[in-house]
Amino acid sequence: MFDFGLEEEPSIDLTPLIDTIFMLLIFFIMTTTFSRPVLDILLPSSSEAEASGERREQVISIKADGTLHYDGRQIDRSELDAVLSERPEALLNLYVDQKAPFEAFVDVVDVAKVRKGGRFVISTESDESL
Repeated sequence: MFDFGLEEEPSIDLTPLIDTIFMLLIFFIMTTTFSRPVLDILLPSSSEAEASGERREQVISIKADGTLHYDGRQIDRSELDAVLSERPEALLNLYVDQKAPFEAFVDVVDVAKVRKGGRFVISTESDESL
């Protein structure tokens, strides 16, 4: 009907795209870990320091046949509660053989949940010295 000669060309608003790119850039900059430390700190050394001989963890091994070992000796399931109660502040480290029966693992974890408040570490790497 009426033609005023005003034809608008189609255009795409790039503002949301630019905002998104800046947000992604900020996210990746803030979450990047840097390989070298920001500050070089020289820590003092001590000539009088002594190594603590006390282990801060309790290590229990579950062997492939389902037997429990603690402190170089074999223990029964009935002794487990007493062993874990000896040092309640120590972290429990369970070395579980990959071929160990699952029932033995569950028995130890059930007692550890009660005695250690759920604070324990589970390892599957074999430790020949235990």
